[in-house]
Amino acid sequence: MVEAMAIIWPLVLYSIDPSPLFFWPAFLLSMYFLLIMVIDYEHRLILFVVTIPGAIVLAVIGMLDPSRGPAKTLLGGLVGFLAVFGLYLLGGLFARLVWRLRNQPIEEVAFGFGDVVLAGVIGLAVGYPGIILALVLGVLAGGIFSLGYLIFMVLRSRYEAFMPIPYSPFLILGGMFVYIGARTGFLQSLAS
Repeated sequence: MVEAMAIIWPLVLYSIDPSPLFFWPAFLLSMYFLLIMVIDYEHRLILFVVTIPGAIVLAVIGMLDPSRGPAKTLLGGLVGFLAVFGLYLLGGLFARLVWRLRNQPIEEVAFGFGDVVLAGVIGLAVGYPGIILALVLGVLAGGIFSLGYLIFMVLRSRYEAFMPIPYSPFLILGGMFVYIGARTGFLQSLAS
């Protein structure tokens, strides 16, 4: 599936806009995010050794981009990081509350710290205010998938409370939608 996506996705990007100034940055960002998704799906980890160098590169690229500049790029990274960090803290509080009420610890948390860093990286890629839409879309996509997955597991009588799912694909989906939409003018046409 990963190999198929790595072959089909560049063709989709090329059909959207074949210009090298759109295609190559979008392609490289997509492959970088694909690496993060695969690792998160297989191991439920988002590695700092992958996210930190990506954050540095995306910060430099964003600061050099005349449409965003340093302020919007760094603010996007900060807003993404802080918003998901807030969710991370709420998830920790929820886990403690459930532990006290059920006298049983939750092994998995809703958001790991890797998701927090990833949201900051996505914020550097899309800037501010794009990160707000990216996070909203990511959370909505995650919620829709989770509802469908929950129904599927209940129908198969395999439901377990607090089953973990990797969240990076949904955050990345929102981020790529905003990144591509901003580069192609799609988001501007929606706003008008």
